[in-house]
Amino acid sequence: MMPPGTDCPSTSPDPAIAKLRSGVKQVALPPDFHPIAAIRCESPIRMVPGDGEWQFADAQRADSGLAGLLADLHLPSQTGSPDTVCPAVGLVMEPFALVDTSGKVISPLLPTAVCGFPLPQVTNAINALPWRTETEQRLHQTRTQAEIDTGCSAQYKYMFEHPVTGTPEPWSKVRRPMNPAPETVCVYTIEPPAAGDYIAVGSFTRGAKLTATQQTAIAAALGNASQTPAPACTAKATRFASLEGPGAGLLVELDGCKRIRWPNDFMSTAPTTLLRLIMSLG
Repeated sequence: MMPPGTDCPSTSPDPAIAKLRSGVKQVALPPDFHPIAAIRCESPIRMVPGDGEWQFADAQRADSGLAGLLADLHLPSQTGSPDTVCPAVGLVMEPFALVDTSGKVISPLLPTAVCGFPLPQVTNAINALPWRTETEQRLHQTRTQAEIDTGCSAQYKYMFEHPVTGTPEPWSKVRRPMNPAPETVCVYTIEPPAAGDYIAVGSFTRGAKLTATQQTAIAAALGNASQTPAPACTAKATRFASLEGPGAGLLVELDGCKRIRWPNDFMSTAPTTLLRLIMSLG
């Protein structure tokens, strides 16, 4: 969990936002405190045209409509009976505070319902304020444009290291009459396993949505794959591809042992034509 205020933009010129970012302790709202504005910080995820998906830090301010909220903030918290059953979930409130004419910033304690959650009328009153965004700042990218365009995931487990149970049938015997015709190829670079993990993970490097011609060529190359299990091999791959689409869902090592791991976990040697087709994409 991030410390309070860390989702406030560091680039905001508003002194009140700077105070909220530094961490304002929640306190009971003093009866003689007369706010003129409310401030809050949000961390939405938004698309940036041509540059993928990003998490932002937004600083917002509302300079009117506070009367109803102030009345709700002075409501008493509710108490429940000893046998009250509450859900085992937590709630993290976005940084929120009130500002008076002197610039003093107070983050008010919100009256709660019997299970400790803020009263719905209080959160509704906060959300109903006429908020305007003063500052927005990009924090980090959550999906690249290439991931969005291809539908490839940012990471994929290198399943060739995952143990196979039993002796899978050659894929050519179980796939018919359906022949894999992938729609997307996603290429990953293998990263060293993290501490405690026994399977390495690949990070997305490139991908492509296949044209009809490319689909036909790759399906043909897959059809020429050997029915014989891949021989024992200890060469370490640095790259692999995930071939995805209806009837597909298979992995191909692009170097190292150069194997195909089929949907039923059968592994065979990848035809050279298939490797060349994949490497030519993107």
